[in-house]
Parts: sequence; C-alpha cells; structure tokens
Amino acid sequence: MNFKFLFLLPAFLYLTTITPSFSESAGEHIDDATIASKAKASLIGDKTVKARKINVEVSKGVLQLSGFVDSETEKTTALNIANGISGAKEVLDAIIVSPGSRSAGEVLDDTSIAAKLKTKLTAATGLGDATAITTEVKRKHIILAGFVANENVRSKALEVANSIKGVVKVHNLIAIKQ
Repeated sequence: MNFKFLFLLPAFLYLTTITPSFSESAGEHIDDATIASKAKASLIGDKTVKARKINVEVSKGVLQLSGFVDSETEKTTALNIANGISGAKEVLDAIIVSPGSRSAGEVLDDTSIAAKLKTKLTAATGLGDATAITTEVKRKHIILAGFVANENVRSKALEVANSIKGVVKVHNLIAIKQ
C-alpha cells in the first residue's frame, strides 16, 4: 500500500467538503481564507487598531471589515491596512465608530440583545445560512454584516433585527455575494 496517499486523503476530503453552495470553488475558498488570514494578521500587527474588535469576512476576493471601533483614526487605519492586502479585489467598510467604554448594565443589555438576535436569525425562515451573517451589538446598536445570497435574505435579517425590543438602531451592512 502506498502511504503517500494516506497523507493526501485528509486534504482531499477537506477540500471536497468545505466548498460552500454559492458556486465558490475550493480554490476560491482557500484564496478567501488566505486573504482573511493576511488581513487579520496585519490588523493584529498594527498598534492603532484593536483587531479583536474587527471582524474579517471574505467572499470571492471581496474583503469586508465590520465591528465597533473607538475612533475615526482606528477605522481609517484598519481600512488602509485592508486595502493593502494582496489578493483582495475590493474592501467593504462595515465599521461603526462608537467611542468609549460601556457600563456593566450596558454590557448586559447588549449581551441580551445579541443573544435574542442570534436566536431569531437562526430560527427565521427564508434566511438560508444565518451563520453567514456577522452580528455585533454596542450600546443597543446592531451591526449586521457578512455575505448573503440575495437582497431578500439581507432584508429579512434587517426585519428580524428591528423586531428586537430595546434596539436603538440597526446598521444593515450585509453584502450580497457576487
């Protein structure tokens, strides 16, 4: 028996199962993962950017940054870093500036809203893969980001987010997959 094939089998199985249903090839998926890794590593390496506050999503070479940051400088720096990532065809800005820290009560409120949001998105019909939607909550503001199949899914996610009691504003920055 040729043992070289045993080493290749896990990689083959991985590549044949990771391909998403939105007509993305295994190669595109790996390219997207590489772009995302480069972007996250570059954000982590910058002293101005708090990388843990920024989500990185990539679909077919389109790079999206989302999350709440403390300043315009932090946002601009993060976007400039993303624009310098090789392989990224375009950078989408889903970053909201929301300076300052939150009180314990605000954190609890936001955590409650985030839990309700994830539960409702997962349970909603017509959303397809709700895990493709990135959500962040700060001071009762919700960011919806990520990539979805069509405008109907994007609109439905907004409808779900707006239905949650206590939400001040929903920033629907979800992109449609190309």
